[in-house]
Amino acid sequence: MVAGTVVSDAAVTPVVVVGNAPMERDAVTRLLGAAHKPGAVTVGVDGGAKQLLALGILPNVVTGDFDSLSEGDLNYLGASGATIVPTPDQNYTDFDKALSWVRETYPDPVIAVFGATGGRLDHSYSVLSAIIKHGVSGGADICLVDATGETRPVRGGELLIQSDDLPGRVLSLLAFGVVRRLTLTGVRWTLTGETIAPGVRDGTLNEIVGHEVCLHCEPGAPLLVQVHHAPLLRGR
Repeated sequence: MVAGTVVSDAAVTPVVVVGNAPMERDAVTRLLGAAHKPGAVTVGVDGGAKQLLALGILPNVVTGDFDSLSEGDLNYLGASGATIVPTPDQNYTDFDKALSWVRETYPDPVIAVFGATGGRLDHSYSVLSAIIKHGVSGGADICLVDATGETRPVRGGELLIQSDDLPGRVLSLLAFGVVRRLTLTGVRWTLTGETIAPGVRDGTLNEIVGHEVCLHCEPGAPLLVQVHHAPLLRGR
């Protein structure tokens, strides 16, 4: 198994946060790559710790209210070297509390999230809400990886996405409130100084046409950007 110690450092720390939702093969492949990066810290959110163990990875940290882990599971994880961080506060979800712990422990983390969505709609909503809270309001660098693609918060009103395989991929804007002064380039249907909001106008299912997508909007806008996986990865 792959394991490591938890060491807080002033440098940027790659943190892999894993929940208990099912993951497709592509997401698992990406998770393994992220977890094996030099200096990466793996955080199992409650039952997500067992997902990591099933992949041969001993999580550095296990956090949550532990309603999905038995006492035997926790004893094994602790004896194997994982740091156990109980977060029993029921006013917040385990995922929200895990992000709070990561941000309090590491000064400038780059957070990749796996196994967090799928199944119940209210659960997926709470995950996206937590990313708005920590990524937009808190300014953390967060990327949510799931069967659809990658979803990122728009921090500081700006987001630049660059990759050679972007053309042909689908991009969606997920607004959690009113987003004003929105400009979007690099897509088939560009926007210039527009406003989107739930129940008014959305920005889903656009097509990327260039190797660079540039987005600007008012700072602090509650906006997530989802880029679907490249066409060659669909259906795997």
